[in-house]
Amino acid sequence: MIVEYLFPPVQALKAVGTPRPFLSTQLSLDGYNNYAQGGLIWRFERQQAYLDLGAGVAVHDGSLYLARPAPGQPHEENLRRRAARDEYIEFDKRWVFHATFAVGYRLNERWAVEFEGQHWSNGQFGSDTHDGADSLGLRAAYRF
Repeated sequence: MIVEYLFPPVQALKAVGTPRPFLSTQLSLDGYNNYAQGGLIWRFERQQAYLDLGAGVAVHDGSLYLARPAPGQPHEENLRRRAARDEYIEFDKRWVFHATFAVGYRLNERWAVEFEGQHWSNGQFGSDTHDGADSLGLRAAYRF
């Protein structure tokens, strides 16, 4: 589930395309990572269609460390560790980079439908891992 708020464009950033600040959260209803993020979104419009491209930072509540399979461990323990690494993400940092996009179509003055995607990653900065997470979906957007 995604909840997002886009602020009005920042006129002071007109030199870089007048982006809009955003705050959002993505909550997992299946017990995986939850994210809260913020950053800037640039909108490119043509009639009723638009493209949003954004970047920023996020904080998550997922695992920072997942045990790796290792020699000398019982076979069952190494199987459990492999399964956990296949199922969950090891970001290694609480704060991660966040990128987002949306391709939208305005149905009327208030409502739009969007195909959206998000990516979270530590970018391997100060880390041995480069796990990341991606999300794709359809959503309805309402303008207040």
